[in-house]
Amino acid sequence: MSIASVRLYYYPDSQARERALTASYWGFAEWFARRLKPIRDQLRGPEAKGVDIVNLMLHENPAHAWRRDEWIQRGNTFQFSFVCDLRPLEAAPALENLPKLMQFYAAMAAQAPWPQVRALAAPLSQPLSEVDRLTLRPYLQWPRGEVISEAKARRLAAPAA
Repeated sequence: MSIASVRLYYYPDSQARERALTASYWGFAEWFARRLKPIRDQLRGPEAKGVDIVNLMLHENPAHAWRRDEWIQRGNTFQFSFVCDLRPLEAAPALENLPKLMQFYAAMAAQAPWPQVRALAAPLSQPLSEVDRLTLRPYLQWPRGEVISEAKARRLAAPAA
C-alpha cells in the first residue's frame, strides 16, 4: 500500500469552532494529493503496509490528545497528535494559515520513524506558488468553490508574474 492522503484535523474546545475549522481546511487533503504524485515511489514500502493516510491531529485539550507529541500507527494511519491553541487559525483566512501549518507539518514529518512519512517533509515544506494559491482556494471553503485546473491557474497567474 502507499500513502495516498495527508490530512489535518482540528479539535478545538467547542463543536462550533471545530465545524468552522473543518469546513475551512478539510479540502486541503484533496488538493495536496497533487504534491504526492512526484514522490509516489517514496510513499510505498514494507513499513507502510496497510497504511494509506497520514494525519496531523491538532488538539486544544491535552486530555483529548492520544499519545501526544509522538508518531504512532493506528489502523490504516500514521498520526501525530499535538496540543496547541487553535484560536489564531480563526483570525486569518485559511489560505494565509496553511503555509505555516504546512511548515509545521513538514517539521513533524521529518522526525517520523517511517521513511514514507519523512518523504512528505519536502512537499509539505514547499512554498505555495501563485498557481498553488489559485488551485487551493476553492478547496478551503464549504460548500466547495469551482475547482480551477492547473492550466487555467497558470494562465490567471501569468499577468501577475
